[in-house]
Amino acid sequence: MRVLAMADTTPDLGRPIAEFVVRERIDVVITAGDLSRYKLAGIEKVTVPTVGVYGNHCDGRYLAQLGITDLHLTSRRIGDLTFGGLQGCVRYKKRGADILYTQAEYDSMVAQLPAVDVLVTHCPPRGINDHDDPAHVGIAALRLWVDRQKPKVLIHGHTYPERPVTACGPTRIEYVFGARVITI
Repeated sequence: MRVLAMADTTPDLGRPIAEFVVRERIDVVITAGDLSRYKLAGIEKVTVPTVGVYGNHCDGRYLAQLGITDLHLTSRRIGDLTFGGLQGCVRYKKRGADILYTQAEYDSMVAQLPAVDVLVTHCPPRGINDHDDPAHVGIAALRLWVDRQKPKVLIHGHTYPERPVTACGPTRIEYVFGARVITI
């Protein structure tokens, strides 16, 4: 399965998203947060499944507006794979419209995550491509979930690792900034 994954900044595809999807024989489009209607212009014309989660700087509306299936705490079967997701990032400030949760809130949410083949999350698990600063620390409960559930692939954005971790046990880790084609 060929996946176009996008996160955090306007994807530089060299052509409209729908045209890129056809030309590159993409099977599913994934958004991993901190995007917008503007950054995803034309995605509503894509003829393959589109799924995703919100990042911490999202408005909480554009997935539905663009016809993208929101994977937060749910799953969706596409082909032979099950996709699921988790939105937002760890709370690093008290006020604002951002999608932020405490580690304790994530404990409760992650307990609801179904087992999936591909997990899409904006913020990575603790200790995987995260940073020590409060805005980019990983989700502790998600790390325990990955260690226990062992999804085939975890796709995330949000952080800026110099040398991204590419595996956690048997789970392949795919860090995305902008756009990447990933084969699963």
